[in-house]
Amino acid sequence: MELDWLETFLAVVDRGGFTAASEQVHRSQSRVSAHIAALERDLGVQLIDRTRRPATLTAAGDVFVRYARDLVARVGSARTAVGALRWMDAEALRVLTTPCIGSAVFPEVLGELVQRFPGVRLALTQRSGAPDENVPLPDGYVLAVLPKVDGPLPPGVHERMLWRERMRIVVRPDHELARHDGGVRAEELVRYPLVVCGAASEAIPEAVAMLAERGLAAQPRAAVDTPLTVLALVRAGAGVGMLNGVALETADTDGLVVLDTDDPGMAREVAAYWHDGVVTGGAAMELHRIVLDAEAPPGSEPLPAPEEPDPRADGAHDGWIAPPRR
Repeated sequence: MELDWLETFLAVVDRGGFTAASEQVHRSQSRVSAHIAALERDLGVQLIDRTRRPATLTAAGDVFVRYARDLVARVGSARTAVGALRWMDAEALRVLTTPCIGSAVFPEVLGELVQRFPGVRLALTQRSGAPDENVPLPDGYVLAVLPKVDGPLPPGVHERMLWRERMRIVVRPDHELARHDGGVRAEELVRYPLVVCGAASEAIPEAVAMLAERGLAAQPRAAVDTPLTVLALVRAGAGVGMLNGVALETADTDGLVVLDTDDPGMAREVAAYWHDGVVTGGAAMELHRIVLDAEAPPGSEPLPAPEEPDPRADGAHDGWIAPPRR
């Protein structure tokens, strides 16, 4: 059984037919058919009912598709882990985060790390917006600190919740919201042109997603990459800024008015992500420990660390266990 066969099979299932699958996997339709036929011969069963349009799974296909997805996902996770180790072998640690988390958390984290490992090389990537397609750890990264990923994680990827931060509102002193008494209601926000972070991500900007969860449609006047640009546009009169609490604690808000919303649920949670086998020792393990043990940054509230597993319990982790956060 070859990985190509599994990937082609999943493409047929997900796209609903052989023609559409051939476009996804960049192979001819005859090649797609050959892959499916080879897979069926290997298993000794028919997986796809070709007499129906669109093509549908047989009973055997319905059982097998779950295993196929898991196998393909595990191969992808293995490639990610090996890619991270390749960078570690080159004495470089690649970390993924966002601009506001990068400026609020990582100066102290990386300063502490280089004291322990003076020769370590670091590559800190800062991107705006939520992780794409629920993949918090692209190939080659040893650690990510990002807004919480929705949905199940890829096999072998671990998550530790770190802190929670509320969305806040930024306006010019001459804006009518600046005279607002109490928290701003979400219904009020959508009356104004908004400036938000999230231009670099294909996902919906998180501020817009929070409003949508409350049944409110918002079309931002501007979606930008960094909190600094949000504040500059607000100062220029482009609209009402929406930023998370940590970003505002590290930004220059002189001459602006910062307001709260009246909805405590308009907040995001931030988590650390790492892969099996990456934090096994050396600088990567120390980086991991420092991040998980760090204080929640200003503008946020810490989330409780999970209870550590009882080493006497069945299935308890037999390797390194992250220490509890202070």
